[in-house]
Amino acid sequence: MPTDEEVRAAAEHLLAAHRGGGAYPSVAALARQFNINRTTFYRHFASIASFMLDAAGQQHADGPKRRRPPRDDDERDQTIRRLRDENTDLRRHVEIYEEHLRMLTTENARLTEQLQHQAGVTELNHRRKP
Repeated sequence: MPTDEEVRAAAEHLLAAHRGGGAYPSVAALARQFNINRTTFYRHFASIASFMLDAAGQQHADGPKRRRPPRDDDERDQTIRRLRDENTDLRRHVEIYEEHLRMLTTENARLTEQLQHQAGVTELNHRRKP
């Protein structure tokens, strides 16, 4: 768990970035820096979160309008990478299943021929071939 000083310093950094025209500071962004979920962050650092949000609100009222934070492309890239890997794995499974079906079909034909031979079954199609 980070110390109060570390959290205050990170909050000040987010506020400074906002003053410079950056994204509006949020508790989620602050908590993310310390790998803590927002609820836990509020439980341990409620006063710092309130201070940061109040200061940001004051800056927002006095300064430029709030800008949307840039979209986090890392999440999207990770999702695409994960889906591509899953697709590759599924294609491999399909190839394995196709090969098993081929082997089973060949074995079935061989066993059927052996059974018919032992039972004395004569296939008429073989005799009619010119």
